[in-house]
Formats: sequence, C-alpha cells, structure tokens
Amino acid sequence: ASPSCGTVRLARRALLAIGTMGNSSSQKVMEELEAELAKPEQELVELLTLQDATAKLLCAFCFIFMGARAAAKAKSGSWVESLIRTFLTAFGGGTLVPLILGKPPVFLDSDVLFCMTLLAWALTHLTPVGRWVEYNQALRLPLNLGGYIFKAVKCCSTVNTAAKVLSASALYPIPLMGPIVLGVLGSTGGMFLPFDKGLAAVSKGLSVAFEIPLACSAFFHIIVNDQSGFLGTTLRQLTGPVTNETAVLAAVGWFAGTYLTKELLDSSFDPFEASGYTYLFNAVIPARTYCLEEAAAQTAPVGSGRVYEGKVKAHTATEEDLKKSKAE
Repeated sequence: ASPSCGTVRLARRALLAIGTMGNSSSQKVMEELEAELAKPEQELVELLTLQDATAKLLCAFCFIFMGARAAAKAKSGSWVESLIRTFLTAFGGGTLVPLILGKPPVFLDSDVLFCMTLLAWALTHLTPVGRWVEYNQALRLPLNLGGYIFKAVKCCSTVNTAAKVLSASALYPIPLMGPIVLGVLGSTGGMFLPFDKGLAAVSKGLSVAFEIPLACSAFFHIIVNDQSGFLGTTLRQLTGPVTNETAVLAAVGWFAGTYLTKELLDSSFDPFEASGYTYLFNAVIPARTYCLEEAAAQTAPVGSGRVYEGKVKAHTATEEDLKKSKAE
C-alpha cells in the first residue's frame, strides 16, 4: 500500500499517539501528530472509491459472488455449463466492453479475478453458502453492498477508458455517446450473457438496473471528461469544480444508496420515478404505441389487420375483435 493509503495513515496516527503518550515532552512528536490530525479525512473516501488495494479486492469478490449467485439460479446441464455461465454473468460487461475496445476480457487479464471466480462458483454451486446468503440479510447486505461499490467504481473507470480509446467526431470536442454507452454496458452486460437471454432484460423497458448506470455514466463523463464542450462547462457552472474522486464518490453513493433503499425500505424504489423519467418511458410511450396500434386496427379492413389487446397479437381481425378494441 502507498503511504497515502487510508489504512497506512490510520496506523501512523496510532503509532504517533503511542509515542506521544510515552514522551509527552517531545515537541517533534506532538507537531507530527497535530499535522496528521490536521489532514483532510480521506480514509473513508479512499475506501469507498477503492483506492485501498485491500478494499478493492474484497469488493471485487463481492461483485463476482453476486454474479455467481445469479448464475446459480439458472438450470445448467453440467458443471462446465454452470462454470461458464458464472464467468459470463459475473463478467458480462467485463467481456463485451474490452472486446469492443480491442482488449482481452478482464478475467483473462487477471489471474486474481479468475481464481476469485472459481472460488465464487464453488461456494454457490457446490456448497450451501449461496443459499445461506440468499435468505440471510445479515450476510446478503454487506456482500451486495461491496458488489455495488465495485460496480460503481468500474462503471466510472470504463467511461474513462472508453473516452481515451474512442475518437471525437466533428460534432463535439470529445467522444460523447460511446463512453456513456460502454459505461452502461460494462455494468449491465451480464444481463445479456449468455446470448440465449436475448433482450429479455429490456423487454419491459428500462429498470433501475439500467437507469442508475446510465445516469452515473452520463454525469461522470460530462463532469470529468468534457472540459471544453458546452455540456461540461454548463454542468460545472451548476455544480462547481468536481474532481475525478468526487465524481466517483457520487456514483458510489448513487449505486449503493439505491441498493440500500431497495433492500431496507422499499423494494420497488425507483429514484427516477419522481422526476417523471420512468413515467415517460414506461407509461407514456407504451400508451402512445397502444393508441397507434388501436387506430391501425380500427381503420384496417376486416380480415387484414391486427388488434391490440394488452400486447400486439398477430391474428386476423374480425368484427367482434374491432368492437372489443374500440370498447377498450
């Protein structure tokens, strides 16, 4: 660990305090202790933003364990299938995003992450540990919280990496949409892998699992990487100067805070619901689609159209169908 690491500074303060108690007349020791205590309190920030190497490894395992638990819920024909499913679920985003950027998947680029995934697979598929965590909130809460902290930090790092690799267009001074899309994909890729899942994760609209990465990726990219464009300039005029560390901490708070609220208070909590965002995309647009389908069904000749009944059904429209659609 580096000397700036929170755990090292805490140990140094403890040693200085002990030295002060043993020799209270030592002016030098007193001055060093006062200087240490006068420094900004960064220990918690360094832990939450995973600048501490130990915290980063622990949270990485929590994240992988979340993926292994999700993979264990799917039926697998053999241990090989379940193992591959665990890797793809835990590192869906860590597989797709690097491949898009021309890099190897993260679990192939790190033996530590690979071994962690093997351990998580063994615990969730070969032992009852996964079930214990699933039904015990005292175990599930800290593990999932660590996983969401890791997901938030990796979301921001993915945006930063993509911003450096992708090229800007003639429309804007930085690559704008690519890093945001890859930030979202890096956090949600496991929902699409293996590919037999298709687009089921978004078949009913955007859930909180997509909304949070989207908001955090957009905010982080614009506030940190857009130093010359009008979007970043305008946003910083509203928020004031924001450092990379502060933006990461905000993302951690958004990910972890949403999870804790859903876990402890309201499982249906959606931070975007009050803003009207969820209503727009999950109610207004589907309702508009319903109206268009209904109008098309009513104006179509009998025997050639479609009728909308909760969802579009492909069948031949009859007079009775049209009357029912009009009544609805």
